[in-house]
Amino acid sequence: MPSRYVDQTPEDIWKMQKLMHLNFGSITLPAPPENYSSSLKNLIFISTLNPNSFTPDILGRLPNVQTLRISGDLSCYHSGVSKSLCELHKLKCLKLVNTEMGQLSRMVLSEYQFPPSLTQLCLSNTELKEDPMPTLEKLPHLQLLKLKQNSYLGRKLACVGSGGFPELKILPLKSMYWLDEWTMGSGAMPKLESLAVNPCAYLRKLPEELWCIKSLCKLDLHWPQTELRQRLRTFEDMGWRYDIQLYPYGI
Repeated sequence: MPSRYVDQTPEDIWKMQKLMHLNFGSITLPAPPENYSSSLKNLIFISTLNPNSFTPDILGRLPNVQTLRISGDLSCYHSGVSKSLCELHKLKCLKLVNTEMGQLSRMVLSEYQFPPSLTQLCLSNTELKEDPMPTLEKLPHLQLLKLKQNSYLGRKLACVGSGGFPELKILPLKSMYWLDEWTMGSGAMPKLESLAVNPCAYLRKLPEELWCIKSLCKLDLHWPQTELRQRLRTFEDMGWRYDIQLYPYGI
């Protein structure tokens, strides 16, 4: 029931031992019944979990969750969420959506402990002030990173670590309206295949290290400024390798 919002869930949900998928607009998991010791070992998919469910007693009973979507006031429940995610040792796909906006509701990404098993991560409305790349580039198996609407409000991105993002293949950067500088260390993102920046109205240039990535074949840029467009003209004629799309075309 992806359009339903459930604030009060019956305790009996912990007795549904064969349950594999929970799909709601929002759901809050209750504390397990008193003296109850069983876990939901078959549960692998949860969408969308309210962050107030992040307590050790609840997450410890979800040992095999692989896909998890969290939406709510991430600042109010910051401590529980940031410290508990690393306990989900089989988690592969994670989406974090902050529903509260403003100075007091921003995430502090460096305080989050992500499980190394993650292969996909999406952030939305998190309003990060700090550059997320130094934290996320350390995830050893991350293949897809989506930084969506209002995820990062800063002007600079820096992939500083040598060999950072070792498995990353797809990188959509959306709604980073003020981004004007992006730097990369040598050997970063060695397996990157697809990059999208929407918009890139203030981005003066792309990192030179991008063109050394042999796997890179698709590049989508929305509203590139004149300086960046001119730098790309050299590569637009190299149709044998790069699929470069500029939107709108012909500015």
